[in-house]
Amino acid sequence: WNAPGKWEKYLEDWQNEGINCMERLQELIQRTETIQKVNALQQNVAKQLFTYPVLGKKEKTKRRIRKYLLFQQIPPVDRFYWPNALLARGLSEICRGTSDNVSINTLERYFNRWIKQEMPIYYVDNITNGIPLLDLYERTGNEKYMTGAQRLAAYLLKYPADSRGNLPYRLRDGSHIYADGIGMICPFLCRYGILTEDTTAVKLSVVQMVHFLEGGMDEASGLPYHGFDSDTGVKYGIIGWGRAVGWLMSGISESLAYLPEKTPQFSFLRDHFQKLSAIVVGFQKEDGSFPWQLQAQEGHRDTSAEGMIGYGAWLAAETAAVQRSEQWSPALSRLAAIMQTSIRDGRVTDCSGECKGFAEYPQVYGTYPWGSGSALAFLAVQLFREENNDRAE
Repeated sequence: WNAPGKWEKYLEDWQNEGINCMERLQELIQRTETIQKVNALQQNVAKQLFTYPVLGKKEKTKRRIRKYLLFQQIPPVDRFYWPNALLARGLSEICRGTSDNVSINTLERYFNRWIKQEMPIYYVDNITNGIPLLDLYERTGNEKYMTGAQRLAAYLLKYPADSRGNLPYRLRDGSHIYADGIGMICPFLCRYGILTEDTTAVKLSVVQMVHFLEGGMDEASGLPYHGFDSDTGVKYGIIGWGRAVGWLMSGISESLAYLPEKTPQFSFLRDHFQKLSAIVVGFQKEDGSFPWQLQAQEGHRDTSAEGMIGYGAWLAAETAAVQRSEQWSPALSRLAAIMQTSIRDGRVTDCSGECKGFAEYPQVYGTYPWGSGSALAFLAVQLFREENNDRAE
């Protein structure tokens, strides 16, 4: 102890250990608060999964008039639409990272109800349910869920494609191709095709992604338009709409996770994704958020876009073939932190309203299922799967 500097070194080590303990304590407190918020969000998502959409008095009256006075056929309320599917996706991601029997039971109830109704498929939007459905099949081994997945795949394989093999978002729109479709159908087709050795499904998925990257991007900014006309080449919607970016990033990144690297278009998709993600992260604001339209830096933030972008970036980081960007690790941490400030009483706020088509982006912000589902999926991978990967290493 009398050696020169020995005592000072002891005090320094003791102080450093104290600082490290305080840092670990602070991390533990923050993680506990995060888990509590995610748990509350999870419970609310499970309820909303069965209640969305909620029809108001005005809508109910319209439906009665059309049915009983005008004698029109009224389609049933679709409770397996893309917003419901995103809610199911959030719950499914929770199940991937934790042993959560409650969420698994919720998903079983949801899909059992759809199967009991013989799985009506009205639009390609319904295919967004495909990934959580395959998740459930792989967790339970119940063949009825694979049968359901086969039904979804058959719908897409028979869907009238345009002259270049693209699947229009709406048949009435002919050759209009939306970024939304990339996120809704491509990961499912890839995963289903690889799982069942159906090369036709995989090729159909790859065609959608390649053609959008060739025809739907803005050359100057590197960001996507909302969509394009595959016959004329005209691009539609605004450049860099947040949810379009999110649909595209999540769709491509998850598809890459399933595609074998030997796939001829794999390097094309990987390189374009890495270029896009490098551009997108440059639009993240200092507080960690993303605006509803990425170039509108003074515009309102959009939690649905944030959830989709974060989810897509995280999945890409999990894919060995995709080069990990040093920018994205701190970016995702900041994004997760800012998103938690928008979770109040189990509900995600600051979400933009539903888009009705090209260039129809209502500047209305509140709580919507596409915000809640996307936020839950992103926070689930960020919180639980990251921890599981660290343990595995």
